[in-house]
Amino acid sequence: MKIFISLGDLSARNYVYEIFKEGFEDWELVGITDSKLESIGIKSVASISQISVVGITEALSKVWEVRRVFKRAREALKDCDVLLACDAPGFNLPLIKEAKKLGVKKVIYFISPQVWAWKPRRAQTVATYSDHLVVILPFEREIYKRYEGKDFKVHYEGHPLVDIAKPTLSREEFLKGAGVEEDFVGILLGSRWNEVKKHAPLLREVLREVKLGVVLPTFAEFEGFLRSNFTEAKILTEASMEKPSYNVLSYSLASLIASGTASLEGALLGCVHGVFYRVSPLTYLLGKLLVKVPYVSLPNIILKKRVVPEHINPDPKELRKTLSDLLEREDLRNRQKEAFSEIRHLLGEKGVVERLRNLFREIMKIS
Repeated sequence: MKIFISLGDLSARNYVYEIFKEGFEDWELVGITDSKLESIGIKSVASISQISVVGITEALSKVWEVRRVFKRAREALKDCDVLLACDAPGFNLPLIKEAKKLGVKKVIYFISPQVWAWKPRRAQTVATYSDHLVVILPFEREIYKRYEGKDFKVHYEGHPLVDIAKPTLSREEFLKGAGVEEDFVGILLGSRWNEVKKHAPLLREVLREVKLGVVLPTFAEFEGFLRSNFTEAKILTEASMEKPSYNVLSYSLASLIASGTASLEGALLGCVHGVFYRVSPLTYLLGKLLVKVPYVSLPNIILKKRVVPEHINPDPKELRKTLSDLLEREDLRNRQKEAFSEIRHLLGEKGVVERLRNLFREIMKIS
C-alpha cells in the first residue's frame, strides 16, 4: 500500500502527525511534508511552505511555485494506491480530480473545505471525486448528508484538537522556563510568513501601552524577525520548550490571536482572547462579498454567536481597547470561559485521534 498525503498548512500537519505517527508502519507514506512529518517516515515530494498562503491576492505571488508542486504531486500519484487530501481546497480539489483520472484506487478527503462560509459548490466536487470524507466539525456532516450513497461516505469522529490541545508544562514550570511573571499577555501572530510580516507592525502598536509582560510563541524561522520587532517580549519556540503556544494559551491572562485554528485551540485551552487579521484591501473587499457566515473565528462559528471579539484590518487603538477590556473585565473573561466549555462538549469525547487512526486504517484498505 502506497499512500500520498497532500496538505498545505500546519494545522493539518499537526493532525496528520498525531494520527499517522503509529499504526501505519506496514504502509508506504509519501506526500507534501515538513521535517516533523518526515520524522515519522513520510517521504517528501514537496514542502508545505511552498504552497501555504492565505488570501486571494496574497496567493498570486506563489502561483508558479504552487503549479510546480502540483505537477510533482500528480507525477507521484501515478504510483500510489490512495490519496489522502487534507483541506487546502485550492490545491487539493484539482488534485482529487487528477487522482480519479490517473486511476488512484481510493480518494479520501480529510477536513472539509469551508463550504459553509463560501464557495458551497465545492461540497459537490468533494462528493463527486472522493470515496470518503472525514469532517472535524459537527455541523459539517449535515451539509454533506444529501450526497451520501454507495460511492461516497461521510465520517465524523470528533475534532483532533480535543486530544491534541493541552499544555506540556505546569503553570509553575512554564513561568519559570519562560522567565515571566504570573500575569502576562499572549500574542499569536500566525503560522505563515505573510501573516507574521503583516501582523507584526500592528501588534507592536497595540502593545505600546500594555503594562503586563508579553509572551510570543512562534516558529524557529520567524524568531530573529520577531526579536528585532518585539524587544521587550519573551519569544518562545520549540527550541525553548515543547508546544510553546499551548502553554502560552493555557496560562496567559488574555491573548490576541491571528484568526485561524489557533483561536479554536485557545478556546479548548480556556484562553480568554480576541481575534485579529490583516489582509490586502482587495482580499478584504472580495471576502465581504463572498463569505456567507457572520463570523471569522471558529469558536464563534461553532457557537453561532459572538463570544470572541473579532477585528479584520483593525486600527491599533481598536485592538488595544479589546485587550484592555479582556484584562480588566472579569465578567467578559467568565463569559468566554463558560462558552468555551460548551465548545469542548460539542467537539466530541476524548480519544478522537485514536478513533481517526482506526478509521483511516479501515477506509484506506483496498479490497
